[in-house]
Amino acid sequence: MTWKSASTSGSTSSKASSLFGLDEEDKSSILVYRYRSGCKSLEVTTQQDLCKTLDQDDENLPFMRVTKKPIPRGNSRLEVRTEDLLPPEDVEKFAMKPTLKTSLANIGLPSSAYWKRLLFNSYPDLYIVSRSITPSPESSKNNSPESSQHVSPSTTFPVDTPHPLQDPQAS
Repeated sequence: MTWKSASTSGSTSSKASSLFGLDEEDKSSILVYRYRSGCKSLEVTTQQDLCKTLDQDDENLPFMRVTKKPIPRGNSRLEVRTEDLLPPEDVEKFAMKPTLKTSLANIGLPSSAYWKRLLFNSYPDLYIVSRSITPSPESSKNNSPESSQHVSPSTTFPVDTPHPLQDPQAS
């Protein structure tokens, strides 16, 4: 019996699976909510496809977050709060902040997902994909003040060109 690993199969693991704890080999259906993406409904996909999608957007990957929220059995709607977008260490860090319990969205489950959850215990979690304001710690070294572009006040505002009625030479 051989165990499938990176050394025996020759494949490498995806960045998204290692960053967010996803199983890139899992082909079972999951529900994905993309916070502030403009999507009108939940996406039914697999963890494998979610990893591929996140890995394709390599430049934004340090800014992405993927969290899981349990779906209570029998609920047809699910409330997404600020704390649901944060990793566990940030939830502990900001536990005393009043906006942590703020409701961000109230999501209705698709009827097929609702019935599969109710009858067959499918879709135990909602995967929430969101964009964070700050990058992950490993990418922040590229954004240090030494490497940033310093803007002077003279280049911040455009040069004023006089209005033709104000400048007698302009006509």
